[in-house]
Amino acid sequence: MTQLRVQVTGLPDSDDEERAELTTRLREEMIESGVEEVAHPDARAPDGAKGAALEWAQLVVGFAGTIGPLLSALRGWLGRHPDAGITLEIDGDTLTLDKASPADRQRLVEAFLARHATG
Repeated sequence: MTQLRVQVTGLPDSDDEERAELTTRLREEMIESGVEEVAHPDARAPDGAKGAALEWAQLVVGFAGTIGPLLSALRGWLGRHPDAGITLEIDGDTLTLDKASPADRQRLVEAFLARHATG
């Protein structure tokens, strides 16, 4: 099973609470699209940090073979949040989307996930 790490950086002026809300919406869309394994990573906030906002702006997604449901969820979320930054990572390979056009985002996400799809 391939593991995708998603970091939502949000809008240019997003605070921790807004990044966490955007991440929650993305997680819900993934689950509704049929992605079965979507969770927040286990992380410990650094000493002195307020809350655990960092981990709430991240997701760990497991997928095996088919990328259709994952693509569908990402495509929908990115379409509704065109100014939000997001970083995808699989096995050290990273794709950061922040100022790309909607068409470029779709193309880049599809190519990135296809590169890592199995089966």
